[in-house]
Amino acid sequence: MANDRLSEIEACVLALVSVDGPATPYAIRKVFLNSPSQQWSGSAGTIYPLIERLLREQLIRSKLCLTGKRRGYQISLTPAGSRALSLWFSLPIPEWVAGVPPDPLRTRIRFLSAISANQRRAFLQNAHQRTQAHLRVVEADCARKRAKGGLPYLMARGALLSMQSRCAFLREVADALDVRVKVDLRLAKNERTAT
Repeated sequence: MANDRLSEIEACVLALVSVDGPATPYAIRKVFLNSPSQQWSGSAGTIYPLIERLLREQLIRSKLCLTGKRRGYQISLTPAGSRALSLWFSLPIPEWVAGVPPDPLRTRIRFLSAISANQRRAFLQNAHQRTQAHLRVVEADCARKRAKGGLPYLMARGALLSMQSRCAFLREVADALDVRVKVDLRLAKNERTAT
């Protein structure tokens, strides 16, 4: 890879193949599409060119396989891909990974004084409703992974704690601005026990 550095999504694809074993490009794409995280794009325009790039860089190899009546390709790591993945873990974590993550919602909160009280109320109600809906998706994902435990569960648990924190933050903002937001009491109880 250029500068021997993988992008986060390139490293994630290599790690998926390393941890889960050989997979078709479509199966890898489905992992991203099914993720409750909006950070990753599972679009065909992102995943398939990325896989082509990893093939050109000889970090993965492709092998023809039959899936039922369909022909497809399974990709697996090459020794160079394993080394690149190992290097990704051994490099110091960048500040943008270790620090406060970018948060467009938090950015919008900073500028709420630029709009009317009615607009602020509508914004906060919408933001809280949307984050609670996403929290329910993340809760379900975490519950599915809890039984198996391990690292996938811990990753889901981290997402759950993050979403609970976002909902609590939005309620604090609403309280500070004297805006009433509808709160799902079950979710609010879970947020309090997690923080």
